[in-house]
Order: sequence, then C-alpha cells, then structure tokens
Amino acid sequence: MNKEAKQFTADYLPLQPAMQRMAESLLGDEQEAADVVQDCFVTLWNDREKLRKVVNREAWCITLVKRRCVDVLRQRRPQVDAEELADTAADDYSDYDERLQLAMDLIDRLPERQARAVRLRHFEEADTQHIALAMQISEGNVYTLLSRAYKSLKEMILEYEKH
Repeated sequence: MNKEAKQFTADYLPLQPAMQRMAESLLGDEQEAADVVQDCFVTLWNDREKLRKVVNREAWCITLVKRRCVDVLRQRRPQVDAEELADTAADDYSDYDERLQLAMDLIDRLPERQARAVRLRHFEEADTQHIALAMQISEGNVYTLLSRAYKSLKEMILEYEKH
C-alpha cells in the first residue's frame, strides 16, 4: 500500500462505523446503507486531493452520507408530474384543457414559492439546479418546496374527489 493510500485509510476508515450508522438510520436497510457508505468511500478516494482542505473530516463524511441517502430515498419515490395530478384529480374530465386548468387552479392555491417551483419543474421542465438558480435558493430547498407542494396537491386532490 502506498503512502497516500495508508494516509487515506488512517484518516477515513475510522469514520466508517459512524457513516454506516447514519446511513442505516436514514435508509432503514443495513445492506443498502453499506452500499451507500461504500459509494461514499469511492467518492472520497476520487476527491482525495480536495479533501486536504477539509477541516472536519467526520462532518464532511456524515454530510456526504446524508446527501447520498437522500438521493436513494428520492429514487424510491415515484415521480409525480402536473399532468398525472390533473388526471388523478379530474378523471371525469375528458378534455385535456379542462384537466390542465384544474391542475393550474390547484397549483395556484399553493404558497407562492411552492407554486413557482412546481411551475418551473413541470411546465418549464427545469431541473432542480435551474430552479435553485431562478429562485435564488439551494437545491435542497427546491426538493423541500416540491415535496411540500406535492403533499399539499395530493391533499387538495383527495378533497376535490370527495365533492
């Protein structure tokens, strides 16, 4: 083992148990957590030149694990788009324009920032990076806004269907 690999092992391998615990607590699956941690170690190794500037290795690693776990959890969720929401809310509407209008009306009921994020995502087909730039927020905040918006839209659709 070369000097660089020995140093990396000495610096980062002791952090593996904490990284594993964090991943397991977020994912609820030991094997999936181990896969995430392994993936994080590959990333750490590939970025080892940048890591020399890191002051708190443990915080860096735990943050990396959290972000990877969030990615895994997002992949588990089925993606919902505005057209599907309109179809669910108005299955008795046969005309696309009417379904689209219903979706727009429901989106208009959302808080302003949530509505803007949904419109950017589904009507302008912007990715999270572009939405973050357009709204001057972090990508994490974009995911939070969209998640809350989808939850609210689902509740509105269920309420709509009752009537």
